[in-house]
Amino acid sequence: MVKARLTKSRTDKVIDGVCGGIAEYFNIDPVIVRLVFVIFLFMNGLGILLYIILAIIMPKDDRADQLPGEAIQENVQEMGERLKEAGEKFGSTLSEKSEQGVARHARWLGVLLILLGLYFLLNNLNMLRWFHNIFWWFDTDVFWPLVLILIGAWLLISRLRG
Repeated sequence: MVKARLTKSRTDKVIDGVCGGIAEYFNIDPVIVRLVFVIFLFMNGLGILLYIILAIIMPKDDRADQLPGEAIQENVQEMGERLKEAGEKFGSTLSEKSEQGVARHARWLGVLLILLGLYFLLNNLNMLRWFHNIFWWFDTDVFWPLVLILIGAWLLISRLRG
């Protein structure tokens, strides 16, 4: 049975209940809706934009009779409060970390960013032709994304350990 109005789900939610509400409205599996959002995420970020818009305009399940303007205002206020709490939690987590550990990670990240910037600058100025002639088998289209993935994984793992 189709609901009269599209609302966020209170019972089936991962982030804000948007996908669960859409699934309840169309009487389909919420995993399918979430999968569609993930697919749209990889299409130029459309999934994130669509989810944020729906999170703002969709009323909560228990407030389906609310006027659209009131629902939007309430959703924006709630999102602001949740972001503020998340920012405070993140800030307190950073302050709990030892300054020496943060400084060490920042130093390595700074060195790495300088080296990446230098490489890209020299490559754009065509000053790395000798490098490409010597290392003709070296594919930068694959290498740099792998480097960025490894750096991200290293940062996450080191954060979990420390």
